[in-house]
Amino acid sequence: MPNTELPIDLENQVVLMKKYVNFRQRKKMRDFLGYAGYFRASRYGKYLLTQVNAFGSKADAKVFFELYDFDVQLRLLLFKYCKKAEVYFKSAIANAISLKTGDAGFYLDKQYYTPTKSEKDKKTRNGNVSFFNTKFFVALINDEEKLRRDVVKHPELKGYRRGGSRQNNVLPAWAAFSYFEMGTIVMLYSYLRGDLRKEVLNYTYPGK
Repeated sequence: MPNTELPIDLENQVVLMKKYVNFRQRKKMRDFLGYAGYFRASRYGKYLLTQVNAFGSKADAKVFFELYDFDVQLRLLLFKYCKKAEVYFKSAIANAISLKTGDAGFYLDKQYYTPTKSEKDKKTRNGNVSFFNTKFFVALINDEEKLRRDVVKHPELKGYRRGGSRQNNVLPAWAAFSYFEMGTIVMLYSYLRGDLRKEVLNYTYPGK
């Protein structure tokens, strides 16, 4: 499919930003565009245009850069707490269920899952089962194998490779979950048996 859009050099990007923001220091805007890129910068400019009634006119460069800095700091703050929640969630599942079942590799055993997710609707149940068997569980097995085989990327897992002291073991949950994507862990939790999901909550929030 042909693309009719032509690339825009930095000087023209500076001129285009005049549509959104009032500024005099072209060098500062040029430096910013060289760092952030025109597309990203223009999104902030377009947002400020929606606030013309509040400002009485187009926003100036000071407001533009303050908005960008605020957004950056907010994203960093959200990332910090999301990352903390992710680590906590992974640890809670790994610890609670491995202790309950006595099985460090529980995540690779189908007996601990409910493929239907206990859905009542037949079509949804069948879809859940199909996804579990053909995609989710297969991907889980592959992800674990990739971690153990990747000598360059994960030398710390050498004990679980051929010749290692734990070569016959799968990666324990507390190790594997440290590398698995959060989306994988969320999906894993959604497929767990109901009693095991409850165990995670009891382990994480005792007495509540």
